[in-house]
Amino acid sequence: MGLIEIAALIVAAISLVHLWVVRKSHHHKALTIMEQIETDDNLKRTLAMGIYYRFKNKGTVQTGEGEVVEEKYSKLFIKEDPVSFERFVANIFEKKFNGTAWVTNPSWDFGVDFDLTVKDEKYLAQVKCYKDDMGYEPIALLHSNVVKEEAAGGYVITTGSFNKNAVNYAHSLKNIHLINGVELVEYWLEGVKEVDKELVGEMEEA
Repeated sequence: MGLIEIAALIVAAISLVHLWVVRKSHHHKALTIMEQIETDDNLKRTLAMGIYYRFKNKGTVQTGEGEVVEEKYSKLFIKEDPVSFERFVANIFEKKFNGTAWVTNPSWDFGVDFDLTVKDEKYLAQVKCYKDDMGYEPIALLHSNVVKEEAAGGYVITTGSFNKNAVNYAHSLKNIHLINGVELVEYWLEGVKEVDKELVGEMEEA
């Protein structure tokens, strides 16, 4: 092997080491940010609010001339619709519970937005992109589907929270779990952190 080939190999090795160090540094910074978010309730509440605005239906606003137009957003923002929100939440639950989710057709979901299968047990979920605290009615609808389909349980997930009647009603059912906006953010962050760890592990093995 000539000097040029040896030099090229040395340069390549140095480049790989440098890349590994940079990625490790970025990973450390990312974990630091993640840990800060995980311990700051206000940050999680802000993220929950951001999820709501990302997926809520576009509203209308009235201009100074009295004209009603569709609400507009900055190009910086991610804007999707409530149907996309169902897939977003289903993906989070797949990672959280190491299961398989199937999103139902919006036109005939009958109060069930996705099914989640975990260790051969079926769970039903209803997802609401709400800014207000949810009442008990969606919980009752989901529970009736859980009973009808003989599912192991169900989840009602919202970007907001639940009023007192909803909480009391869910507690009386035992197998219906309520997930508010902050808890949804926590599930989301857990999934992001797990994926990041897997990528770092693959990089270290390479």
